[in-house]
Amino acid sequence: MPTIYDVAKKAGVSKSSVSRVINKRFEYMRDDTKKKILDAIEELNYTPNSLAQSLKTNRTKVIGIVLSDIANPLWAELLNGVQEECMRSGYGLMVSSSNEKPELERENIAILRNKKADGLIINNTGQNQDIYQDLVKEKYPFVFLDRTYQDVQADSVLVNNILGAKKVMKHLINQGHRRIAIVLYPTENKSPRIERLEGYKQALAENQLPFSQELVKICAPIRGSGIQAAQELLSLPEPPTAIFSTHAFLNLELLAAAKKSGWHIPKDVSIIGYDDFPWVPFLAPPLSTVSQPAHKMGVQAAALIINKIKRKREVKSKTILLEPTLIVRESCSPPQ
Repeated sequence: MPTIYDVAKKAGVSKSSVSRVINKRFEYMRDDTKKKILDAIEELNYTPNSLAQSLKTNRTKVIGIVLSDIANPLWAELLNGVQEECMRSGYGLMVSSSNEKPELERENIAILRNKKADGLIINNTGQNQDIYQDLVKEKYPFVFLDRTYQDVQADSVLVNNILGAKKVMKHLINQGHRRIAIVLYPTENKSPRIERLEGYKQALAENQLPFSQELVKICAPIRGSGIQAAQELLSLPEPPTAIFSTHAFLNLELLAAAKKSGWHIPKDVSIIGYDDFPWVPFLAPPLSTVSQPAHKMGVQAAALIINKIKRKREVKSKTILLEPTLIVRESCSPPQ
C-alpha cells in the first residue's frame, strides 16, 4: 500500500507539500506543483490514512446528524443534500433518528460525540434544553436544522413556515374560502408547527376573517389521528370549505377521510398540504402543497457546520432562512 512518502518521492516534493494538497490547503502553492502531486496520488492510487490524520489533528472529518423522525419522506431528499456537501468537502456522515423521543435524542447525541464526530446537525425534539445548552457552553460545533429552540443561541437552517402558511391562506382566501380549518400535530416546543399555526392566524387577521377554535384540530402523533380530525371537521354544523394540512402524513389521512365520508375533493372541500414529493401529483386528486427546499436545506446545514468546525474563533450565531413554494394542483377550487 503506497504511503505519503511514496507520493512525495514520485512527485519530487516534500511530504508537507503532499499533506497540504490532501487537506486542500492550496494557498501559495504553484499550479504545476499541485498538479504533480495530484497526478502522483492518482497514479499510485494513494488513500490517506484517516485514522492517522484524526490522531494528528484531533478531528475525524465526520459529521453526525440527528433527525426527529427518519420515516418522514422529507428527510431522504434533505440527506442527499447533506451527503453531497459532506463529500464535496471531504467529510463522512453518520445518521441517527430520535423518533421524536427525547431520551433517544440524548442517547444519539452522546453516541455521536463518543464516536468523535467533529460536529452535529440536530433536528431537535425541543425537549432537551439542558443538552443543547451544554453543547453551547462546551463550544461543541452544532447546527439546528428545520427546528429552532427559543432559549438556545445556535446556528440554524430553517424554512419560513409563517410565510408558507400565509401563502396557503392567501390562495384559499383569494378563491373565496372563508371557513378554513387547519390540522396539526401537537405544537409544544416544535417551532415549525407553532409558526404554521401563527401564519394561519395572521392571514385570518390580515383579511378581517374571524379565528374559530373549532376549526383548529391538534392531532395525536399517531397514525389515523388525521382521519378522525377530518371527520370531526366535516361533521360540524357548518363545516369548513377548505382544510390546511401541515404535515405529509396528515395530507394522506385527510384525503382518505374525505373519501371515506363521501366528500368530493375539491367540489365539497378543498385541501392543501405541506411537503411535496414526486408521488404527490399522482394522488387522486393531485394535491396542492407547500414545497420545502429540502435538498437546499441539507446542503446549507452541512456547509454551515463544516464552516463552524473550521473556524478558529467563535462568531455570532447565524440563521439561514429559506423560502417555501406553493404548488397549486387540482385539490383546491372556489367553494360551491
